[in-house]
Amino acid sequence: MFNRFATSSLAVLGLATSTLLLHTPSARAQAAPVDEKAFADAVVSYERGTSNNWDAFFKNANSDEEWQVYDPNSALGRNNWTSEMTSSGSLGQWNKDIGVSLGKSGSLTLEFTDNFLTGSGDESSDLWIYEIGGVAEKSFVEISMDGLSWFDVGLADRKDRGNDSGVGIDIDGLLSDHEELSYDSLFSFVRVTDAGTNNYKNFKAGVDIDAIAALSFVEKDDTPIEVPEPGLVAGLVLLGAGFLRQRRA
Repeated sequence: MFNRFATSSLAVLGLATSTLLLHTPSARAQAAPVDEKAFADAVVSYERGTSNNWDAFFKNANSDEEWQVYDPNSALGRNNWTSEMTSSGSLGQWNKDIGVSLGKSGSLTLEFTDNFLTGSGDESSDLWIYEIGGVAEKSFVEISMDGLSWFDVGLADRKDRGNDSGVGIDIDGLLSDHEELSYDSLFSFVRVTDAGTNNYKNFKAGVDIDAIAALSFVEKDDTPIEVPEPGLVAGLVLLGAGFLRQRRA
């Protein structure tokens, strides 16, 4: 089943349903997807970059306190950060269960295990990046079918620290630019890499990821194909041959 989840703006949030897809340019605020399957399910890799002030941001980088926000698993599942959770550069209510900080030039790779990211065939956003925190930061976004060959789909730029709705990316331009890709191409992996543009001296650097969602996706068919045992196959063949001989007789 093919599912798309998008709205043109927060003003029409109440009208959005799982079957409604409005024309929305890339990199505009939208409401969260309503289908849980839209969100990334597994961490493939996490490479934390550098920062100007890790210790102050995490309060105690050598303990397991809730202030630590560099657990990549917190980027899985539905988004749950709101702009009220940070104020004046402090963490506020944001803890390690909300989102992961990448650090300057750090990267995070997530996988969709129950669905494939696809194109939508129009200019609507297909991929949604929930970059969070008191400072809006930029990240490079790539997608892959096999986790080996990667395709650049653009820059996720939240622009405003008050935007807690995420940033959308339209991957259809990428699909049309590559002969080996089509609107039927199926992507399982997304990688976000901090653009390295945060030079604040008093705060940690790097994008903070709350969640990643595929607005355009195809569900994976996880129904196993049952293969008979070799002995059973041989028995069925002999049985069939005997039945044919009886009919000919």
